[in-house]
Amino acid sequence: MSAVLPSATDRSTAASSIVDGEYTLDHKYTRAEGRIYLSGVQALVRLPLMQQMRDRAAQLNTAGFISGYRGSPLGGFDLELWKARKHLAASGIQFQPGINEDLGATMVWGSQQTNLWPGAKYDGVFGMWYGKGPGVDRSGDVFKHGNAAGTSKHGGVLVLAADDHACRSSTLPHGSEGEFVSAMMPVLNPAGVQDILDMGLLGWAMSRYTGRWVGFKTIAETVESSASVNVNPHQLDIVVPTDLELPPGGLNIRWPDPPLEQEMRLHQYAVKAAHAFARANRLDKIIYDSPKARLGIVTTGKSYLDVLQALEYLGIDHKDAESIGIRVYKVGMTWPLEPQGLRNFARGLEDIVVVEEKHAFIEAQMKEQFYNFDFGLDNGRRPSIVGKYDESGEWILPSTGELTPARIARVIAKRLNRFFQSEAITARLKWIAEKEQELALPRPLFPRVPTYCSGCPHNSSTVVPEGSRAMAGIGCHGMAMWIRPESTGTVTHMGGEGMLWLGQAPFTSEEHVFVNIGDGTFFHSGSLALRQAVAAKARVTYKVLYNGYVSMTGGQPHDGELTVQRVIDIARAEGVGRLEVVTDDPDKYQSDPLPAGIPVHHRTQLDAVQRRLRDFAGVSVLVYDQACATELRRQRKRDPAIDIAKRSFIHAEVCEGCGDCSVKSNCLSVEPLETEFGRKRAINQSTCNKDTSCLKGFCPSFVTVEGGQLKKKAKGKALSPAELGPVPEPQLPAVCGSYGVVVAGVGGTGVITIGQLLGMAGHIEGKGIVTQDSAGLAQKGGATWSHVLIGNHPDDIRTTRVSMAAADLVIGCDPIVTAGKETVLRMRDGRTKVALNSYSTPTAAFVKNGNWANPAQACAAEIARAVGPQAVMSFNTDIAATRLMGDSIYTNPMLLGYAWQKGLIPLGRESLLRAMELNGVAVENNKTAFEWGRQAAHNPEAVEKLVTPAQVIELRQRETLESVVARRVEFLAAYQNAAYADTYRDFVERVRAAEATLGRTTLSEAVARNLFKLMAYKDEYEVARLHTETGFRERIATMFEGDFKVHYHLAPPLVAKRNEKGELVKRKYGPAMLGVFRVLARLKGLRGTPLDIFGRTEERRTERALIGEYRASIEQVLAGLNAGNHALAVDIARIPDQIKGFGHVKARNLAAARVQWQQLLQQWQQPAATRQAA
Repeated sequence: MSAVLPSATDRSTAASSIVDGEYTLDHKYTRAEGRIYLSGVQALVRLPLMQQMRDRAAQLNTAGFISGYRGSPLGGFDLELWKARKHLAASGIQFQPGINEDLGATMVWGSQQTNLWPGAKYDGVFGMWYGKGPGVDRSGDVFKHGNAAGTSKHGGVLVLAADDHACRSSTLPHGSEGEFVSAMMPVLNPAGVQDILDMGLLGWAMSRYTGRWVGFKTIAETVESSASVNVNPHQLDIVVPTDLELPPGGLNIRWPDPPLEQEMRLHQYAVKAAHAFARANRLDKIIYDSPKARLGIVTTGKSYLDVLQALEYLGIDHKDAESIGIRVYKVGMTWPLEPQGLRNFARGLEDIVVVEEKHAFIEAQMKEQFYNFDFGLDNGRRPSIVGKYDESGEWILPSTGELTPARIARVIAKRLNRFFQSEAITARLKWIAEKEQELALPRPLFPRVPTYCSGCPHNSSTVVPEGSRAMAGIGCHGMAMWIRPESTGTVTHMGGEGMLWLGQAPFTSEEHVFVNIGDGTFFHSGSLALRQAVAAKARVTYKVLYNGYVSMTGGQPHDGELTVQRVIDIARAEGVGRLEVVTDDPDKYQSDPLPAGIPVHHRTQLDAVQRRLRDFAGVSVLVYDQACATELRRQRKRDPAIDIAKRSFIHAEVCEGCGDCSVKSNCLSVEPLETEFGRKRAINQSTCNKDTSCLKGFCPSFVTVEGGQLKKKAKGKALSPAELGPVPEPQLPAVCGSYGVVVAGVGGTGVITIGQLLGMAGHIEGKGIVTQDSAGLAQKGGATWSHVLIGNHPDDIRTTRVSMAAADLVIGCDPIVTAGKETVLRMRDGRTKVALNSYSTPTAAFVKNGNWANPAQACAAEIARAVGPQAVMSFNTDIAATRLMGDSIYTNPMLLGYAWQKGLIPLGRESLLRAMELNGVAVENNKTAFEWGRQAAHNPEAVEKLVTPAQVIELRQRETLESVVARRVEFLAAYQNAAYADTYRDFVERVRAAEATLGRTTLSEAVARNLFKLMAYKDEYEVARLHTETGFRERIATMFEGDFKVHYHLAPPLVAKRNEKGELVKRKYGPAMLGVFRVLARLKGLRGTPLDIFGRTEERRTERALIGEYRASIEQVLAGLNAGNHALAVDIARIPDQIKGFGHVKARNLAAARVQWQQLLQQWQQPAATRQAA
């Protein structure tokens, strides 16, 4: 035992070689022996195939049946089943998803009844049900009936419960053991991918022998992990007990079967049969033992891996445990707890710690079993048994959240200290405490919260009229609770949407609410809620958000036919009084019309439609019909023919940076663009899903480029990374123990793909490999991670996640996530190296706060503080991918190549490239991106030269007042004329002269920028000039190719219509508008004259008046300027920066700015209260 913390690496010059070159993705379902690489979810798909192999070897003619309903962490299980359909069909395995959980469970119950009736084609049907923890709750009635009735002799049922202990993708944290026990179902708890395969086969065998359904616990740590595992279905020698007397007719299903006889078999025999089976097949086993054992640790599932990691934290290996006196018992069947093995484990122990997550499930059973047990200690002494609480009542292993190896280590060390003291363990505990104290220090908060995807219809569909509120439901749209908390709140379980209102309505003066419900939930069970609302004569509007997919769990299709027409038919049949449809494409209903009397509106009319419906005295339904943006993007990639050649583009010079486009679209693809004239907006063309909701922003800067396509590669760049010359092979790290890699980034950008590439590369090199992914809600633009553990042998890896301070490499695809607590927890100065993408995509906070500051640099500083500056290697991978590959989607594989070339990944290049081939997505582009990353690591100057345009290579120092003024004088001369520009320059010079006596220029710079902003107000002439004379069309031409045309989206005040709020409404104008712009641009001399027809509007009169008001304010400031009030003067000078936008948006911002303007001027007139230094 050593107090020195281990390091996983040395250096090696030898690159690893591929040892399984014939490996294909199909092998995970077709190989009958040897090793394969697969995820926990894929292991569950392979499991019935392995059961069929065993049955056929035993001369049994069986079939399989799988049903249930998706839910994280088994959200993608059905997708994997569909992918494997040909393999399942060849093995006689039928997959029929349920439209909800309990109906799926009932179908599985039916599969066990197949052989009760004539006509059965098989000896039996083995069944599998799957569902999220809340689905387990929902299906309790079926489970109790099915389990009491029993399973077929050659069938059996596995019940997969997808539990979310940490509430990562749920409305509540949950564990399903209690529900299983209430149905008296044996419960198995696998600890990893290999355990899933082995215990799954044991589970079906137990189900057949005991006649019971078997609960099978799955959590993210098991099913969202991947590993290289042994897959021989016959490697297990499953023993059928022969020492138990069974009742007449056995324990399996029969008919007729009176309920009391079912109860008798269940209580009197089935539990004992489960004990016998567990005992015969060693489902529970001693892992660590000692001839003088004094401390016993009982654990199960994921907690078992945490215990191994905790012992490693303390420096205790197998031999240390033996000498100290530690015995570890891994429980495979957590209910009913097998008594004989448990007693053999406990005999002679003086202290027992039960380590399990959530409730005291095993602990309570142990205490019950051991009440009268003789432990074999002197004088009849009994050991302490602690778990959730210790003897003093202290909460030592909480039932909330998740247990961590660090917490478990502290508990083990404290129990050990009763009879064993060690300076090495004390040193390890000190290190753990120091790491936790470091993380507890105040640190900047850079949250990356899940949000709607770019172009998601919920960005618009979840908006409600002013004065209304909406109730949330289950699905992606539920994120409105934190995206729009002011108008959307409270959530119910799936299918209960709207029922909360029925319980509130009689007792409140509020008359109406909107209820959001996804089409997936509507099909699942939500239509019954609609029936209840009609029966209760409620006044409520259901918004059925029809996007065609079950998007939250991976984009599955509905489990049956559901169209807008069907939704309307169901609503009509239930007695709904009023129905309307809102859609992004009303024209499609011309060829496929809806029933008479169903109005169809464009989505721009959503607010008006909702206002009408909320006035309806009854139940109304609004169907919002727009396809899921992410699924539409996938379809377009698969079939470019359905893509639309239309992209939104922002003219930065016209843009005022008001953010109305972000407010209207709530879209992350609208990003900040920093310019010399302030922050503007730009569309990220790589992430844009072409929803075009941003066009609703009241701003003439928007154009749509229709026809043609984006240029895939920037012109003039190297054709391939090879043109920069050869790159030497790096010295790769040698692995001692396990090598920990954490990939940190933004959900949905390929973070998990990088983890899977590393995992596959490790597998085909014959290494031990385990990966752990963060899926579920995190994939909606939230913070996500992929943990990768690489060992020379599978036994070198003891957990599914990189432990605290155990990361050898962090691949930081996003600085914000990399600097977050979850990632920093894995770092250790002196061990961890970081390969960092220095670019950070804006978070959802930017949509709400136009002044949001990108914290990329602050994040980089936090990372350097955690690992030391020399351990951080970074470059702007996002810009490099965009410029060199034409798309930022290749950012992560480029960063992977960068990290590999830096010698930070203990895998060979050949295996990594082979993994990309097996992945089968954009193979050549991903390989090229990898090679560009290598070049960036080896020859950064050459890559930087290619990436950075020549005109902006120079690094300018902070701008001088002279350069700020000169640039704006030039602009104003083009805007109006030289005389106009001179008035600007002269005024700024007056300010400069007045401020010079204080030895400062801050006020002068503020006036230079803000007076310019007011004087260069964007009227019709200026918008026209900017569209024609600033090289805008030339910039578009550098980005697009093919036959494209530019369309303009404008609301000319003299001709535009107004909406019900009195606001001007934009419309699209064709390319001919460019000619109009050219004429208007030449008429700029009319600005402000009697011939200026545009200048007569209230907006233009206000803009001209503001110039005088501002100058007057500054004159007032200059008259009394001194060192004591200088800071206040600067604040006054900066007021115009808040006056952004056009039309009603600008008027709203001006009204808010005027309030602050007046407050600041009042302070100026009371100098004693405001005196402070700048």
